[in-house]
Amino acid sequence: MKLLAIGVALAVTGIPVLPGQDLPAWVLVLSRVKRHARESFQNIPNYTCQETVVRSARRISRGPFHEIDTLRLQVASVANRELLAPQGASRFEDIDPSYYIQEGAIGTGLFSSLVRNLFVNDNALIGQPREEQVQSRAALAFDFEMTEFRSGYQLQSVSGSATVGLRGTFWVDKESLDLPQIEDRAVAIPQALGMSDVDSAIAFAPVRVGSSDALLPQSAETVVKELKGGEKKNVTRFSGCRAYTAESVIDYGAP
Repeated sequence: MKLLAIGVALAVTGIPVLPGQDLPAWVLVLSRVKRHARESFQNIPNYTCQETVVRSARRISRGPFHEIDTLRLQVASVANRELLAPQGASRFEDIDPSYYIQEGAIGTGLFSSLVRNLFVNDNALIGQPREEQVQSRAALAFDFEMTEFRSGYQLQSVSGSATVGLRGTFWVDKESLDLPQIEDRAVAIPQALGMSDVDSAIAFAPVRVGSSDALLPQSAETVVKELKGGEKKNVTRFSGCRAYTAESVIDYGAP
């Protein structure tokens, strides 16, 4: 089973406009949020992190989860795609993530694809915010939606594959506008895939990389519910993040 997340445009209709303004106040707030997030995430391709994935499953939804295995990989965003490599490998290669497993679920997109589609590529319909508490902080919660034509979110099982839409919520700190958390759910999954729900949650925090701070994912959880009643769960943690650069060498041969 493979879960690939890649894909989020702003539509505003029927919202009252404040006197003396061309746009509703919340739209101006959203513009600030997106600008701040774009500055945070447009440079994610310059980082690579260690990705530790604890994979587990249970046969019925109320039974206990049993651990399948723990994967230790490197993850990087290259040319707007997330690439994986075994820990300690000298380079990243464009390999289907299912190459690394024999059973259970695995996917890409949690490290950078979703935030790039939300805030850099601007591919989502985003609604009016509400005030909530998240991670013990005063926050603004924005609901978003991506159609299958915008999301690029691909689900794959032994029965086939399909690109589906996404619905979810992201929270931003009310003062700093930093992003602490995103939650999303796959929409209109074809029955032929054998899945009833695919839910993900990603937590973010500032990380010191070199001489500067970067807002990067810290952990993520993905739960796949099967039509037959079983569930698969991946708990992912990101660590050891560092910047990387490409090196070029010119060899003119023997004189």
